[in-house]
Amino acid sequence: MMRFSLRNLLLSGLIAAAGPALAQSQITPTNFGCLGLEQNKELPAIEGKDGVFFRINADLRMAHPFSDQIVADLAALSEALAENGTTLIYVPIPTKSVTMPNHLPDAAALYGFDLEIATSVHNDILERLNAQGVVTVDAREAMLNAPAYDLPFFKADFHWSASGARETAIAIADTIKSLPGYEDLTLTTFETEPQGPAVAFSGMRRILQKHCADTLPEAISMTYDTVQIQSADLGGAGLDLFGDAEASIPVALAGTSFSDSPINNFPGFIAQYTELEVVNYALTGGNQYGAMLSYLTSEAFQETRPRFLIWENPIYNNLAQYGDQPMRELIAAAGNTCTTELPATATETELVVDLTGHNLGPEDTLLVDTNRSIGLEADFEFRSADGATRTKSIIRGERLTRTGRFYMPLTGLWEGGAQFVTFTMSEPFASEPSIYACTQTLEEKS
Repeated sequence: MMRFSLRNLLLSGLIAAAGPALAQSQITPTNFGCLGLEQNKELPAIEGKDGVFFRINADLRMAHPFSDQIVADLAALSEALAENGTTLIYVPIPTKSVTMPNHLPDAAALYGFDLEIATSVHNDILERLNAQGVVTVDAREAMLNAPAYDLPFFKADFHWSASGARETAIAIADTIKSLPGYEDLTLTTFETEPQGPAVAFSGMRRILQKHCADTLPEAISMTYDTVQIQSADLGGAGLDLFGDAEASIPVALAGTSFSDSPINNFPGFIAQYTELEVVNYALTGGNQYGAMLSYLTSEAFQETRPRFLIWENPIYNNLAQYGDQPMRELIAAAGNTCTTELPATATETELVVDLTGHNLGPEDTLLVDTNRSIGLEADFEFRSADGATRTKSIIRGERLTRTGRFYMPLTGLWEGGAQFVTFTMSEPFASEPSIYACTQTLEEKS
């Protein structure tokens, strides 16, 4: 009786706080006594079947932003990596709705959600990338193989469980094993053992719980540990699965919190099923580009390139959100075209370059190497021949690695290009920086 009374009091308080708008919506309590989830400005959501919750703005979205330009850019990135010995494997993480459709509520249709259309959109993105030569993995199809008792996504969170990570890793391994070059690599046997269940932190569950009277399902998953099996030729010393990069890296993983969370053992499963060592560069809170920018602009990548580079990215992340700069930066960093050093005048805080006579156009990119200066913000102030100025900026997130390398495409300028560029940073230079043109050869331009 006490629980029932407290529950009713909470529900009454939620209704009163929501005001007339909620009363008019005729929302009734759910299985967990939730009210106002759909009107929640912080994270609009709906409750599905068996305690599974879906985000309205992400999980019920059907049209994901993936323009033809982004497809072309990913193809260019794949080609630039391949020219230097690395195969890109792009893994878009599907939405919860197309992965666990049996748990969707009937109310999903009221938001226009159609499973057939949503699945077709997901498949269309993969098909367009494949048609341009980008190797992809269908994580949606893979996670449909997860057993019913071990859901691929947490019930009240948008991240995958170890089950979803494992099924996707198996699909990635099948793809890698089919690619040229795999048979030339030294295979290593890995063993994965369960370590017992654990609860992951869930910001989504915390937000939803404010609107629910009963306790929501925790983000609980079986955890695993993957280790390399000791080999006789190692003299009794095993190898660290995720140790420092050596002379060769079979697999590098860059991605989001899906890859970075230790509770799902994603890199471990990849190592087990590919029989290849994996170095994990994933970054929680780096959004769609954080991990890739940190890795591709780093000395670790420039000096020791992996044979396979897995880029995990939720399908609803808009790769065009920040214009052309991030993709152009990745393409330039992946290639080997930043070889023309430009004469520059440097002070403690700025670098001035005369661009006249260098035949640079919008298809070219500038690289400023500040020798690992700690600044996170960089400005490129371009000046035309008649004195007009235009500033383009790069702002690295706090979580990104301070590699000190900044790439800026020469797009968005005047028809005749820029005559000068002044580069400044948010912190003084640690040592004299260098600037390079990442450009095609004159024969290719003509």
